[in-house]
Amino acid sequence: MIEKISGIVLDITRHNDRHNVVTLYTRSRGRVSFLSSGGGGRSGRLRASRLQPLAVIEGDINFKQNAELQKLGSFSLAFVWSGIYFHPLKAMMSLFLSEFLNRLLRASMSDEGLYDYIVGALRLFDGMDKGFTDFHIAFMASLLPFMGIQPDSSEWKPGSFFDLRNGTFTEERPPHTDVLEGEEAAMAAKISDMDFSNIADYSLDNESRRRLLEGLLRYYAIHYPGTSSLRSLEVLRNMF
Repeated sequence: MIEKISGIVLDITRHNDRHNVVTLYTRSRGRVSFLSSGGGGRSGRLRASRLQPLAVIEGDINFKQNAELQKLGSFSLAFVWSGIYFHPLKAMMSLFLSEFLNRLLRASMSDEGLYDYIVGALRLFDGMDKGFTDFHIAFMASLLPFMGIQPDSSEWKPGSFFDLRNGTFTEERPPHTDVLEGEEAAMAAKISDMDFSNIADYSLDNESRRRLLEGLLRYYAIHYPGTSSLRSLEVLRNMF
């Protein structure tokens, strides 16, 4: 049965001389991998130019329930990004975010609310002319409630510990090493309230940005193994 899909490109991997494997996070079916023609010629180059990380596409597919790889036929771009691929920092941040989402949504089922939120965030990011330096941190922080690991910052008080395993603030040190304390625990409480509406209020310096990013990745990795050790992380650090 032919059905319409919309999806966010998370990853493109060379399969053979003629095809690529394109991984999408789709609105209706969650994570799906497609076999897509990657040949040469004008049509092949045009197709490849549209299948970039974080591109949002729409198309018709004949979904086969038992197929490991679906076949991606004709498709179109739902939105044409005007800034994400052309600003050096935005381009690097988009590679980081696509790699992060690819790891985070590795076994995800359909979640229309999450899909719509990510697409809305990308549209906001694309249109930002300034104040987007910490967008990746705000984006990761804003996904915490969708992933079921949002800490309750109201529980924090000076001297509290942050238990990374349970996502809670406590006055007693947890009996394991996955814990933040002092300034780092205070930063965890602060970042849990960060979103796109207050991103400009944080004014992070490079050191704070690095520590927050590493803390978020560590927290995600505890609850969603595989989200650490991102290849694009070091390049992103160098950009700052």
